[in-house]
Amino acid sequence: MRQAGTLGAYLMGHSPVDRALLYRLGLTTDEFVGIANSAPDDAGVLAALRARGFDEERVRSWSATFPSLYRALIPVWDLDEGYAPSTPLTRSVAAFMRAVEGPVMGVFRLVSKAP
Repeated sequence: MRQAGTLGAYLMGHSPVDRALLYRLGLTTDEFVGIANSAPDDAGVLAALRARGFDEERVRSWSATFPSLYRALIPVWDLDEGYAPSTPLTRSVAAFMRAVEGPVMGVFRLVSKAP
């Protein structure tokens, strides 16, 4: 999406979720971007990651817990990124969630580094 110019303002590797994934993959943001830029599709990215070697079971386990671990924040991220409709209610919820996101993400950062 970055190469196509459709990524918008998103900064890969800056969110706690990105950092948690990259940590598990054993990659820096630049290394991941290099792999993604040189792969023709998602299957190519996965093949390149497997060729580098990583604990795939650990990453898949973390990924499987993602929806429950981040349940409270996913709707706010979706609203912020334009994937959810903006209504007075969702804007109010998003404002509240942004207010508590810092302390909550501090806890998630600790959890995301766990095995």
